[in-house]
Amino acid sequence: MRRFLLVAAFAAAPAFADPLDLIDYEGIFAREAGAVEDVSESRQILRVGDVTILYDRLEANPYTGLDESGEGAVGCFVSILATIESAVLACEVTLPDEQLAIQTDYRTRVLDFYAANVDGADRQTVTDRFEALVASQIATTRPFCANIDLVTDLADRIFAPQSAEEINGMLSVPRLPVSNPCL
Repeated sequence: MRRFLLVAAFAAAPAFADPLDLIDYEGIFAREAGAVEDVSESRQILRVGDVTILYDRLEANPYTGLDESGEGAVGCFVSILATIESAVLACEVTLPDEQLAIQTDYRTRVLDFYAANVDGADRQTVTDRFEALVASQIATTRPFCANIDLVTDLADRIFAPQSAEEINGMLSVPRLPVSNPCL
């Protein structure tokens, strides 16, 4: 599983702070300017509910969102779902019917969560961004098709009935769908 998570992290890396690139971190900092804390000459922190947003003006991608709810980072889960879906498409495999039903349910619920918790994000835009993320990973996923068991093993764990409680908990607390910490 560790190898797969490295592959998943690599595939999602360009958009890791927000895999769908819909969170307006700059706007949040502007709206909440009075709550922003300077921690160094180049770094600031802002706490928004159960999420801490870090800003480092010296970084190419200056914002990082940290989910401190204890329920799990929804953005990370979005990345994992996109990676599984892109691998299934790239490698031309199918999930068992039961897993496919769970995947479809999780995808619907997580995209609804995203739309409900990101200002200005409507459900269609969220869906379009998710589909674009999946499509962007297909070419980079193809070389790993020889190791498709990494994806099916992850799907076995994520889409197992035992994982439902954790996923339900993750989607039960409204907050920004940031990606860190990721599993």
